[in-house]
Amino acid sequence: MEPLYLEVFAEFPQVKGFFATKNGTSEGSPYYHEETIRRQGLETMNFVWPGQVHKDHIEVIEKRREEPQRFPDTDGVITNVPEVLLTTVHADCLPVYFFDPEKKAIGLVHAGWRGSVLGIAAKAARKMADVFSCRPEDIRAFIGPGISRCCFETGPEVIQAFREAFDFADEFAEPKGEKYNIDLKGINKRQLLREGLEEGHIAVSAHCTCCEPELFCSYRREGGTYKRMGAGLCLL
Repeated sequence: MEPLYLEVFAEFPQVKGFFATKNGTSEGSPYYHEETIRRQGLETMNFVWPGQVHKDHIEVIEKRREEPQRFPDTDGVITNVPEVLLTTVHADCLPVYFFDPEKKAIGLVHAGWRGSVLGIAAKAARKMADVFSCRPEDIRAFIGPGISRCCFETGPEVIQAFREAFDFADEFAEPKGEKYNIDLKGINKRQLLREGLEEGHIAVSAHCTCCEPELFCSYRREGGTYKRMGAGLCLL
């Protein structure tokens, strides 16, 4: 049987991170799959549930609460408070995880193509620097499973939006007739490098949610789905 989740930042004992597979999905948002949470011992964490809208607002979580914390119109969350579980939900869009082991701060964002055009991942790293005094060279980032260049075929309006935002956009676009295959993971990594993160501190998942049906659900492959795979990250 395929796993319920993949571990993230497993090399760091100070944090617990995961990305749910198709076996650990929940219905829509917010993310809560009881068995995935139970197996990781996260039942007592304070859940943070952003109401994702494919934009770039990033919320700072300043304290642990007894009840789940909900934030409408939010696609990114950062905190330095232990036992606060940051979450996002995905069905092809990228999760981008952040951890600064020096300042003990974390972040998690939902980066679809619209959020990537707005630079949400880079903004999260910048906000961690502004709020928690993180140095970019100390931040570790993981660009998680999501739709890859092999499957992300778009019309010209999408690459045009990237061209208007970034001078490097065409490096990550493969023309196919009137359409383009776009590498969202590469675009997000380049943004993080420009923000000052080190090459060796940015890991990129090789998993494509669209072309691995045995492991992931996919909005594009399935022509729409209510299932959502959860990303989660917390300080212990």
